[in-house]
Amino acid sequence: MRNPYGTNTTAVYMYFKTTEELQASYTIHCDNYADFSQTLNTNTLSGYTTEHEYLLIGAIPNQTNTITVTLTNKQGKVVDTLSWSYNAPSLQGGDQYLTVECDDSNTSSLSNGLYTVLGNDVTEDSEEQAYMRLYDNYGIIRSEIPIVSYRSHRILFENNTMYFSISSTKIVGMEQTGYASKIYDTGNYKLHHDCIFDSNNNILVLASEKEAKTSEDKIIMIEKDSGNITELVDLIDLLPDYYSTTSLPDGAEDLDWMHINSLALVDKTSLIISSRETSTIIKLDNIYSNPTIDYMIGSDNFWQESGYDSLLLNKTNDFSMQAGQHCVTYVDDNSLPQGQYYLYLYNNNLAVSTTRPDYDWKSDSNYSNTYYNLKKGTSYYYKYLVDENNRTVELVNSIPVAYSGYVSSVQELDGNVIIDSGIAISWSEYSQDGTLLRTFKTTGGKFVYRVFKYDYLDYWFQ
Repeated sequence: MRNPYGTNTTAVYMYFKTTEELQASYTIHCDNYADFSQTLNTNTLSGYTTEHEYLLIGAIPNQTNTITVTLTNKQGKVVDTLSWSYNAPSLQGGDQYLTVECDDSNTSSLSNGLYTVLGNDVTEDSEEQAYMRLYDNYGIIRSEIPIVSYRSHRILFENNTMYFSISSTKIVGMEQTGYASKIYDTGNYKLHHDCIFDSNNNILVLASEKEAKTSEDKIIMIEKDSGNITELVDLIDLLPDYYSTTSLPDGAEDLDWMHINSLALVDKTSLIISSRETSTIIKLDNIYSNPTIDYMIGSDNFWQESGYDSLLLNKTNDFSMQAGQHCVTYVDDNSLPQGQYYLYLYNNNLAVSTTRPDYDWKSDSNYSNTYYNLKKGTSYYYKYLVDENNRTVELVNSIPVAYSGYVSSVQELDGNVIIDSGIAISWSEYSQDGTLLRTFKTTGGKFVYRVFKYDYLDYWFQ
């Protein structure tokens, strides 16, 4: 059955039973395209089952595909195969997304998984339908997932369900068959930029309060079981003296004075957040009871006026501070002493603050080779070593990438780094030493908000 729930354009649903516990795998063949082969997730510890329910993704849109399903027993013997032709439908979002441009480099060094393009169609205020698109290492689309509007910011996985935003006010939990079994509403808030699980798998969401004078400065929690909403953090309460220095830009409807654009959980009750508007990374403690700021990574010159410069970590080496950064990610490394960890991020390298037009970024000695407009420049993958014991930060790795003043993402995966330069509408995979492995360039829209690579193991595949 094709796409029974309307949530995966070219996918095929299968259900059958066998008398013997078997493992199912499949291959999709289409002339002039690379084959797509996967082992299907049986939702069992053994990997074998008698009841088989699957969603087969990977068919080439608007083409005749040959799908072959193979059943294997526990002894590794093939006991049955089934093949059929499948005329897959066209992409709902347009045939221009069938493939993305990529070079002819060898794919063997690339990480496993599907590049999941998040936000390539519309802006936050648009009501047009949007899509998640999943591409393989050859730049071929393997799944199109329609959403209501806006964009999905990341995918969260739990118990054969993946959670993602489908508009600025709704998050769904979609089972591996494509059935949306859970729908959460954000109530008196609009979501933006990011959402993550906390240690209890409740959903933490970057939010703007509807009808408020400010935007993108709050964090809410949606209880996964009940859907109840709790406001955890209002940054005005934590930074009142800085807030008083900001002003509404001409033509703006609300004051986007912090522009928080990423979330990362540290331990159980702390968060790392990224503020684009202040070019600052902030660690929050006690988020469920009495939120406080533990430290910040940013410019002492910028924060001195409002008196928060004492919260800043000290640099242990000479580097240009991040500017307009996105996608700050926390990495706990067991090889490090207690109190030390890594943060990696996309350093857009654009020093602009529209709510502080009086601040002269060009005169700030914390920045060098930094840019002040969207026209041209260089962005970077940055990796910091944070030492909370000594209150220091050290730049330990950087990779120059295509310039993107806004949006963008980074992801460390299987020893590689996946970097999306959003305004350039491209993403690349690098080795940790900065060797470029492959670049992909897509089309459409104003930018690519994020690209994360997921292997979809324990969801569609095993």
